[in-house]
Amino acid sequence: MSSLRRAKVISGGTLIDGTGKPPIKDSAVVILGSTIIEVGRTEDVDIPKDVEVIDAKGKTVLPGLIDCHTHFIGMGVRTLTTLDLSQTKSVSEAVNLVKSRLMGMPKGTWLTGRGWDESKWVERRYITKWDIDPVSPDNPVNLTRVCGHLTTLNSQALNLAKITKDTPDPPGGKIDKDPVTREPTGVLKDASRLVAGLTPPQTMEMTLKGVRKACEIALSLGCTGIHDAGTASSGFSAYQTCMEDGTLTVRSYAMPRGDWVLGVFENAGIRTGFGNDLLKIGPVKFLIDGSMGAHTAALFEPYADEPSTNGIFTTPPERLKEMVMKVHKLGMQIAIHAIGDGGIEETLNALEAAIEEEPREDHRHRIEHCEVLHDDQIARIKRLGIIPSMQPNFVGEWSGPDGMYETRLGAERLRLNNPYRKLLDNGIKIAFGSDGMPFNPIYGLWSAVNHYIKESKISLVEAVKGFGLDAAYSSFEEKVKGSVEPGKLADITILSKDLTTMKSERIMDAKVDLTLVGGKPLYKRTA
Repeated sequence: MSSLRRAKVISGGTLIDGTGKPPIKDSAVVILGSTIIEVGRTEDVDIPKDVEVIDAKGKTVLPGLIDCHTHFIGMGVRTLTTLDLSQTKSVSEAVNLVKSRLMGMPKGTWLTGRGWDESKWVERRYITKWDIDPVSPDNPVNLTRVCGHLTTLNSQALNLAKITKDTPDPPGGKIDKDPVTREPTGVLKDASRLVAGLTPPQTMEMTLKGVRKACEIALSLGCTGIHDAGTASSGFSAYQTCMEDGTLTVRSYAMPRGDWVLGVFENAGIRTGFGNDLLKIGPVKFLIDGSMGAHTAALFEPYADEPSTNGIFTTPPERLKEMVMKVHKLGMQIAIHAIGDGGIEETLNALEAAIEEEPREDHRHRIEHCEVLHDDQIARIKRLGIIPSMQPNFVGEWSGPDGMYETRLGAERLRLNNPYRKLLDNGIKIAFGSDGMPFNPIYGLWSAVNHYIKESKISLVEAVKGFGLDAAYSSFEEKVKGSVEPGKLADITILSKDLTTMKSERIMDAKVDLTLVGGKPLYKRTA
């Protein structure tokens, strides 16, 4: 026991260890250096008197929570630079914020905003150029919806982008136009690339600041690991710089974007998993469809509130199949954004073709979001060994009577939405994340156990596993993290309340008291 005198012990808390096992009351977790060496009930663990003891009585001890789908650097950068529209309740409120921000900006300077959600506005419609133009005569404005798949430009921005009534829709995207005059409304659906080259480029200095700010936010919310869903080459450079200077404090699994990875990674021989316990190369990220909020998620049947469309394929299915085949044969993991049942079907077709042509026993390919599922698709997911990477906070944000999901899908198809219980009952592992809407794993836990569709609810222990061991499994790291077990990295989150004694509706009352990464306390609540 002499070696334990250099240890620290988390004592007295209710431990939900991330494996799916029942909670342990009055637990003890012994940490030596960066590693967990013993776990059990306090009465069963011999704790020397002079070790450092972290008192967790009346609190919950969790594995460090892992967000398996977020846009980490973007979250940090937006926090520092972008007009936040996420709390607005109406078009007019959003317009007033634009007006206020522009008052301090030089003419001709771009204003970017993000986070608006028309499903929570009294008008229940998208913001258009006609809303923004009166307050922005001298500045181009770009306001992106919360999902990132729809953006609204004012007339100044449309003119700079040379988007007119004669401009055709780009491949895999849509320019919204007035049905009578054909005048662009300013709304671009999965077509923001038309303006991407016109906005000021993001500097490396700001990218580095974004990584550091995102780490700060994550640790304050009990998140010790993230999967960055679509990392550009500049992002990898920033991650490496922050790792080298000690400011990357959250374990990062970075997904290279499919639009540039093929040639670069193929020629270099780089594979998924390259890196260390702090920074690793993740799966290659592709997209097949858009978002439910933008009416661009690909559905089998038309949208209930917009019967003229059943969404779009942002990547042609045959092209997706070609790219998936190539990346699969490189031996890399694949993650495909697919939200609607139509998009999921084409994703499964592409993955199945690759797996059948070149079988690989432990590929762990993923479907990101995977929101509208039929029983036969669930059966294929299980048979093919696919991991659904899902975001329970979406349920918290958009379920419920007259919520966005019900509006888009109608009451009957709503039952197909985020069926966590059915997936788990079929023996399928689910990796949980947030997509940054909002970034908060505790909110994700709350949403999963309070699912609006009763037959899709899961238990608290199961929800923690989705942010714990199953999250680690989705990045091939279940042997080193994702649970509070001997031999694992000492990534641990301590919440202010015992979640097992609370009504599920009150989970959000718990605050993060302490976040440990590799045994080091990197966040401690002060108020």
